[in-house]
Amino acid sequence: MKLTNFPILIPAFTAQIAINDPLVITSNLLNIPFVPKAGTLVSEPGYELPLEATFIHGSDFIRRDSDGQWVKLEVTSVARDASGSLLRFSYNGVVNMAGDEGKVIRGDTNATTTGFGNAFVQIRFETDAPGLKLLQDKLYVGSGRFVIEEDRPVIVEYKISEVEVPTSHVYHQPCVPFIVKLPSKLRVVAPELQFAALLLLQEYALSCGPIQAAWFINIPTPGWIQALQVVYMGVDPQDQYPILSTFRVTLHRY
Repeated sequence: MKLTNFPILIPAFTAQIAINDPLVITSNLLNIPFVPKAGTLVSEPGYELPLEATFIHGSDFIRRDSDGQWVKLEVTSVARDASGSLLRFSYNGVVNMAGDEGKVIRGDTNATTTGFGNAFVQIRFETDAPGLKLLQDKLYVGSGRFVIEEDRPVIVEYKISEVEVPTSHVYHQPCVPFIVKLPSKLRVVAPELQFAALLLLQEYALSCGPIQAAWFINIPTPGWIQALQVVYMGVDPQDQYPILSTFRVTLHRY
């Protein structure tokens, strides 16, 4: 099956939100206030909209389903960036109560730091600040976890990605990536698959012939590339690691 026009995820932000003890409104509804001026929202290196902000205030309304298996999140907060500009940061989401996340939300004494994968959110921004206004025209999703440390507030941490549909790119002949020998890890977006994938490369080439050019979506962190196709592999004479010679980007071995 050929998958086309499916959205991809672009790593964008990490949010770390310090929370206070919950306020019980009803048996199925809690309100969890943010610790004022404690949490942070920071963009990933290389993301097109750089941001470093602190949460001024906010809270999360948590509503439990009737069967107790899931809770729904509804969060509204305000953050201030390094320039003093304000933005609204809101999200809704779901958390599976069957795992360690349930222990944290219930306030169990044996609650510990959780992993990612049981809490998912959809994030929206609102601001008029120059340079940040584009945030409100985008859609973001995130996966969350709880960080538990002794004598410190509970931290809710989200890894947030922008949802984007790949721009179509026309080639004179079909190019489908395949793997042959070059030891490194690389994140790519395959033109035939239309989604981001993490590949352990033995060597990277295109079935349509010599590798000569690349079209980039984003370079979120050093050593990681997102592209529709990766092309023109060379070798750095100093360390023998593979490089994309055309763009002078070094791919580090992991």
